Amino acid sequence: MVLAFLILSVSEKASGVIHSTAYSLNRARTSHSDASNTVRDEPDELEDGGHRGPSEMNEDHKAQCDLFKRVHQHVVEDMKSALHHSSIAGAEASLHPIEKKGAFFLNDADSPESIVVWHSFGDCCFVLMCDSDENVSLGGQILRQIIHSISCHVVFVTPSELLAKAGLVHAIVKLYLPAGKLLFVNQNVVKQYEQLLQRVAA
Repeated sequence: MVLAFLILSVSEKASGVIHSTAYSLNRARTSHSDASNTVRDEPDELEDGGHRGPSEMNEDHKAQCDLFKRVHQHVVEDMKSALHHSSIAGAEASLHPIEKKGAFFLNDADSPESIVVWHSFGDCCFVLMCDSDENVSLGGQILRQIIHSISCHVVFVTPSELLAKAGLVHAIVKLYLPAGKLLFVNQNVVKQYEQLLQRVAA
């Protein structure tokens, strides 16, 4: 199960989280540390929101934002490590590689043990936070499909462009991560959905 999907800006000028969608992160945190978390635009929010006051929900939102910031820091460190190792191996690598990918285990006080799968594309990095026993290979494949779909509709995949196309990004993420599940998406469904996305992107 996917706990969260993030798009990070890894530009030296503006680094941070530019998109986040949380899925079962609240349930995972509850079982991990007796804490709950607000899930925006997901069914869990409707189930839990009525039982918590504004103060508690604000605390949950802050904890989630802080967690995502720490994930961002870990991803940037892992990206630098990947670049360093590729340089040692003699591979051709620039200071700002077009694409890099990797995965690492995350142990954080505000989340259960999870695995983070990331794929950088220019100044953006696409990230999945998953259960520790999730299929990493499939996660990497889904990230590539999301990046490919976005790049088909956005000429320049930059942090500012993705912020401007937030609706399009949200629609693409919903296609490839239905309810936060890693699934093989039927190509006929993809083609039909991509045609609809053309209207969103226009």
